[in-house]
Amino acid sequence: MARVSGGICGLIMLAAAAAAAAQAWPNRPVRIIVPWAPGGATDIIGRPLAQKLSESLGQQFIIDNRVGAYCLIGTDLAAKAPADGYTFLFNTLAAFTQNTSYYRKLPYDPDGFVLLGQVGWTPIMMLAHPSLPVKNVRDVIALARSRPGELTWGSFGTGSSSHFAGALLAYETKTNMVHVPYKGGGPVAVANIAGEVPIHYGGVPPTIQFVKAGRLKALAVTAEKRTSFLPDVPTIAEALKIRDYNITVTFGVLAPAGTPRPVMDRMHAEIARILNSADFKARFVSLGTDETSPMSQADLAAWLKAETDRWRRVIEFTKIHGD
Repeated sequence: MARVSGGICGLIMLAAAAAAAAQAWPNRPVRIIVPWAPGGATDIIGRPLAQKLSESLGQQFIIDNRVGAYCLIGTDLAAKAPADGYTFLFNTLAAFTQNTSYYRKLPYDPDGFVLLGQVGWTPIMMLAHPSLPVKNVRDVIALARSRPGELTWGSFGTGSSSHFAGALLAYETKTNMVHVPYKGGGPVAVANIAGEVPIHYGGVPPTIQFVKAGRLKALAVTAEKRTSFLPDVPTIAEALKIRDYNITVTFGVLAPAGTPRPVMDRMHAEIARILNSADFKARFVSLGTDETSPMSQADLAAWLKAETDRWRRVIEFTKIHGD
């Protein structure tokens, strides 16, 4: 009996300690690893979120850009960090789920993360340099067919959503265009503006300002519906009558799975509160990002599994692998 009572007391003490730790958290700066280059969509969305978390939780939430190997370096760094509530990962959830199938072997366990919140989404756009003699995606296909193996297009990384967007289009239209991968959405947008590549697939946040300024031409979006930010730009699916062509980029905050439950619960609740705030919604609009609604942790886990399964099917279809 004494042993049972002692065990119960121990459990109560552990629960009380966990609750106290959650209340004290955070008591020092928190790192948010972004495995993408500064200036890309993930970085652009992650910074205002970090700022809001800093304001509401009273400690600095610091963006740490760790670029390389299509976000494997940054993700692996987050996976191997102490699961103490002071390191989180902010990534495109397409990239996170794609890598599970894109790479046959990963340096980390993809099940070793918990999704705490979706933070907006954006379609990918097919963009062209103004000097390219095309007005729409059909013109691009015609040009590519007239110059097989000559027309180049850029993406924000091998195995990225933008890579799959271009690869799927080439497959569906039986065109031969040359893929040029860059290290992030910012670098490939700059390259397209400079004329290094005539076409690239990029997110709305880092490119919409250049479209509106006439420095890039938006030819099509890769989502199943048009974006509210550029409503006159058609989807690839409607322009070419391709069924089931739908590629979007959703951003999310992930925690190492061993992070204390009270800390994850508090972070999840704080993200939901920020997403519902009027000023953050307005900031989303200014960045060219569509907002997402808060979801329960159970629904987030189910969504992540479904997205992982969807990308597995896409990767099997395109036969694109990283190793």
